Amino acid sequence: MIVMQEFEVYPDPEGGYAVEPCGLAGATEGDTYEEAVEMAVDWLRVHALAALERGAEFEGGGFGHAPSHGGTIVTVATSVELSDIPAVTAAEAAEMLGVSTARVAQLCRDGSLSSWRVGNTRMVSRDSIEYRIAAKPGAGRPCKAAAEA
Repeated sequence: MIVMQEFEVYPDPEGGYAVEPCGLAGATEGDTYEEAVEMAVDWLRVHALAALERGAEFEGGGFGHAPSHGGTIVTVATSVELSDIPAVTAAEAAEMLGVSTARVAQLCRDGSLSSWRVGNTRMVSRDSIEYRIAAKPGAGRPCKAAAEA
């Protein structure tokens, strides 16, 4: 899938160039104009992959924007596919997490792990696995007092 987005590139008072996606929240920067445009492409790729991982389409900020900071409007495009997202099979995810494949399926269903199917194989995002490992959820069900809080 190819995604496109307009960005405004303008000189940063502190040096270099600031880059803002038109119609969307966020920003990036670069030391040179060319580096700033490259950073815009990276910004777009990261956000488009995040949307793809959630199973959503990237909601761009539209086209036809006028500069609001006295800069230049540039349109950048990038191509993203599910295969670009680092992922492992559900069985590999279970091994990494130290749980059963049934538990991985449950975590995928409830949104705790990002996953998608490639044919008959469930793929699980490495980032979602690493996030879960870092969060260190306790074993078992939460106690009633904690669940009501």
